[in-house]
Amino acid sequence: MEATRSTTTTRTGEREQPARGGADGGEAGGATGAAGGAQPGRGDTRGGAAGASPREEKLRGYRHQIIHAAEREFGKAGFAATPMNAIAATAGLSLATVYKSFSGKAEIWDALHRTRMDALLEVVNETDTGEPGLERLLTGLRRVFLFLAEQTAYLDMNLRAGGGWASSTEGAHGIQRTVWSSGLEVIAAGMQAAADRGELAGLDPRIAAGMAISALQVWLSEWVASGRVDDPEVLVDDMTRRLRLMLTTADAGATT
Repeated sequence: MEATRSTTTTRTGEREQPARGGADGGEAGGATGAAGGAQPGRGDTRGGAAGASPREEKLRGYRHQIIHAAEREFGKAGFAATPMNAIAATAGLSLATVYKSFSGKAEIWDALHRTRMDALLEVVNETDTGEPGLERLLTGLRRVFLFLAEQTAYLDMNLRAGGGWASSTEGAHGIQRTVWSSGLEVIAAGMQAAADRGELAGLDPRIAAGMAISALQVWLSEWVASGRVDDPEVLVDDMTRRLRLMLTTADAGATT
């Protein structure tokens, strides 16, 4: 029998818990750690230290279940409209067990983004050509596209947040804000490297970065809207080909 503790009940049937770590009252919790690399913590589902106790292993398994269940629920309804009891039901766990594993919905959200971003960075790094410039950047964008196409619920989460990925954090929550803004800075730095090599047609690197991120969002949004029937490999080849043309054609990149 699981131990119980005093709680209050909201109108949505969720239990309110005092803040711990990245609690619901502070959605931006954990963002600084993510900006400098994923940090292990309560929400981290990666392998723990050797010699972990059976209780710690069990808790780690619960967190893994909860994160994957939350990804599906957030993909369907978004952050704000997803109640904790829906996450618990999808995970096949009691609400008490969910609250023993995470302090609240915001901590689950941040842990989920850390997990996916770690996996994405690993994929991108595996295909890194090492030579800075436009082709390296387009290769990275290609891997991001294919990663998101494979992670359907995670893609739905990010599309559902609304706003433009290149210019808006409205609708983003917690660490997602940092992910979006940091992504723009990384791509802008890549575009600056391409400009320094004379590969951009007089286009400001930040504008070029915004064009690249916007293209990623638009192509993926249209793919989802069409029922995900087209081959992502074909779509991403078309996207990168068109981006290359836009970024390197003098007329398209003319500035005053």
